[in-house]
Amino acid sequence: MMRIPRWLLILSIALSGAAIQAQSTQSGTPALVSKGFTDGIAKYIKMQQDLQRSVPAQKSTNEPEQIVDRQEKLSGVIKNARQDARRGQIFTEDVSEQFRKVIRKAFEGPEGKAMRQTVQERDPVKRIVLKVNEVYPDDQPRTTMPPTLLSRLPVLPKELAYRIIGRALVLQDTRMSLIVDFIPNAIP
Repeated sequence: MMRIPRWLLILSIALSGAAIQAQSTQSGTPALVSKGFTDGIAKYIKMQQDLQRSVPAQKSTNEPEQIVDRQEKLSGVIKNARQDARRGQIFTEDVSEQFRKVIRKAFEGPEGKAMRQTVQERDPVKRIVLKVNEVYPDDQPRTTMPPTLLSRLPVLPKELAYRIIGRALVLQDTRMSLIVDFIPNAIP
């Protein structure tokens, strides 16, 4: 496994936060990107990268079990490190309200009907109780974020993605499928 100098890691996290802020300002959603939001994302990414180095590197393999085993170990390490994680630590109340306003406005616009269809087509088959720090079940579909809505939200680093589950907007770790945080009742 290649070792990355600590200063380079810190610089990349800082630049990803700056990119989120710059994109948000350009897209007209500066209120969404508070310092707490970008700091929370940067803190999570740094923790994830630090912990990833603590789990033995994946050896080249064609065995899915070995890949799944490493993923589960890393998920366990991250869950353990975030055992006190609660909803609202990244999506604070202020940030959540701003996201809800942007989402509501998008769904009320001319493309709202098409966005609603996209979301409803991929809704989970069974009701899922969302919990921060839990893995999103592999046997459940993942809702595609409507591009129109995605373009109105702050850009995330590649390690994180927005997901819609039921009426909630979820911040998900793309590698581990962990639910990092969520906004309940975000989708009208």
